Amino acid sequence: MRIAVGCIGHETNTFSPVRTTVDNFKKGRYLRGEEIISAFRGTRTITGGFLDVAEQFNMQPVPLLWTFATPSGTVAHAAYQTLKAEFLTLLQDVGDLDGVLLDLHGAMVTDELEDVEGDLIQAVRETVGTTRIVTTLDLHANITAKMASYSDVIIGFDTYPHVDCYERGFEAGQLLFGMHAGKIQPTMAYRQLPLLTAPPAQCTMKAPMAEVIEALHAVETERGVVTATLSMGFPFADIADAGVSILVTTNNDMALAEIHADQFASTIWEMREQFTFNLHTVESAIEIANQTEGKPIVLADGADNPGGGGPCDGTTILQKFIETDVQDAVIAVIADPESVAQAAEAGVGSRVQLNVGGKTDTQHGAPVALTGYVKTLSDGRFILKGPMGRGTVGNMGRTAVIQVGGVEIILTERRIQPYDAEVLRSVGIEPRRRKLIALKSAVHFRADYTPIAHQILEVDTPGVHSPNLFNYNYQKLRHPIYPIDPTTTYEKTGSR
Repeated sequence: MRIAVGCIGHETNTFSPVRTTVDNFKKGRYLRGEEIISAFRGTRTITGGFLDVAEQFNMQPVPLLWTFATPSGTVAHAAYQTLKAEFLTLLQDVGDLDGVLLDLHGAMVTDELEDVEGDLIQAVRETVGTTRIVTTLDLHANITAKMASYSDVIIGFDTYPHVDCYERGFEAGQLLFGMHAGKIQPTMAYRQLPLLTAPPAQCTMKAPMAEVIEALHAVETERGVVTATLSMGFPFADIADAGVSILVTTNNDMALAEIHADQFASTIWEMREQFTFNLHTVESAIEIANQTEGKPIVLADGADNPGGGGPCDGTTILQKFIETDVQDAVIAVIADPESVAQAAEAGVGSRVQLNVGGKTDTQHGAPVALTGYVKTLSDGRFILKGPMGRGTVGNMGRTAVIQVGGVEIILTERRIQPYDAEVLRSVGIEPRRRKLIALKSAVHFRADYTPIAHQILEVDTPGVHSPNLFNYNYQKLRHPIYPIDPTTTYEKTGSR
């Protein structure tokens, strides 16, 4: 049993001015053939889970192309066309297949195409004919009817932070085996809700999403149901199909799939007002920390989250930390290759004058002029040890820790979401021993930091990943949609 596996992935923030090119994919992660097997075997990833189930059921993985660019602005259409052509050529050259696993994200946008994954899945379908296609998608996928139409099954993450990647890859492999054996004939119902939600409200480690996922799992235990997916969508892609969607797959029973999809969609819609949250100003977060004995207190700088397209060089929190002379604090991370180079040239133990951050655009704060002590220099490589992506290699590029008063600033050459505590530990900082830790992450950090954080505060900073959805000038988003249009109503939108 031969199963092709591959990915062309990107989470596109259309509000970011940073265009995404082929070079961004190749500098992100770009693997071909057996490189894919070597990179993912033994990891807690989608492909890692699939590789394990393939071994269990004696399936032969046929690796094609696996590439993922760090989330950023709109993808150059020519870049996508180049990668798509390469992917399809590899697919055509591998010969007969019994299945295809597409390990995708679900929120990629080019300057000519809103539904990139739908286009790619359609092209794969036209190449392999009736061969079974199982597509895995991120919880932030903006799932379209086209994606559902050309996939036999779509499986989305159940968690945010995404700690179930391995399990979803394993599940995908099991379904491919079941379909090949004739035990499963998938029938999939699709629903799209007129509902937009921001990342803090999508976190499955707390209400209301914890209860929502529990209800989703209850659907999956129903007789005849094969799998069910709730995608909360990616609200920072200004496209018609952004937002919440639901898929229910049954074993050769479309009527049953329709019933469960309608019931679950109605449940989510009735809960729409619960997807709200409170943000703290940076000043109030500092004040809370000053009045609290426990540590660490984590400040989530979600607006500059590089995992959702932020430039990772925002300076709002850094500026406030320095102005208020906070002590025992860490900023993780600010991507600033220029400052890293200056620190490296000066060397450990030196004092340097730097203009830190604020170099990508004007939306995330101005550069901060400072004089600091070069505390640490590193190659920036580390192994992730937290629940998300455990076993994979992180690469920040050359990295410097600069101390300014009571603040340690982790400067990196590369944009990286610091959701794993090894980001700090790899440069000699033990997070449990710091009072304030500002992380450029919206939710993913909770998987590794919740067990050690005394308190987590989501802060209101400017940026292209701000959880305040009323900050954006949507041009292509469908209307009406809640909460942008408060009087929105929901009616069933159909299925495949």
